[in-house]
Order: sequence, then structure tokens, then C-alpha cells
Amino acid sequence: HNKTLTLRITGFLSSLFLTLLAYFIIVHPEFFHFTPPVAVTVILGFAILQSLVQLFFFLLWREEGPPWNLGFFISTAGIIFIVIFF
Repeated sequence: HNKTLTLRITGFLSSLFLTLLAYFIIVHPEFFHFTPPVAVTVILGFAILQSLVQLFFFLLWREEGPPWNLGFFISTAGIIFIVIFF
């Protein structure tokens, strides 16, 4: 039980850090000297990284029960892939 709580807290703090970092890039662009396309690319990278962090810490580390959340995540990722690339 303690390992699960530690993993959840680590995932929460990692997600919070990535969210605040993206927010800081938007609010203070003069600090990073990004052009708008570079800023969008960096924020998109943080979004992908955050989804991987959430996948790892919240969906793959389950205690017990059927993996419904993982199935929904894979279905959603598949639909997003189809909409974007086809």
C-alpha cells in the first residue's frame, strides 16, 4: 500500500511540475526567448510527456481489478491518432 501511495504522489507532483512549466512558458515568454512555433512545440512536448507520466503512474500501476482505464486510454489514443493522421 505504501508503494502505491508513493507512486501516486510522485505521479501527481510530476504532472503538476510539467503543467506549471508549460504555464510559465506561456506567461513569461521573455524568460525563454522562444519564437511562437518553438513555444508551441515545447508545450506539445510537455503535454506528451505529461500523458506518458500519467499513463505510467496512474494507469499501469494498478492494485487489482480489470484494466478498464488502460483499455480506454488505448482506445482514445487510437481515435486521436486516426483523426490527426488520416
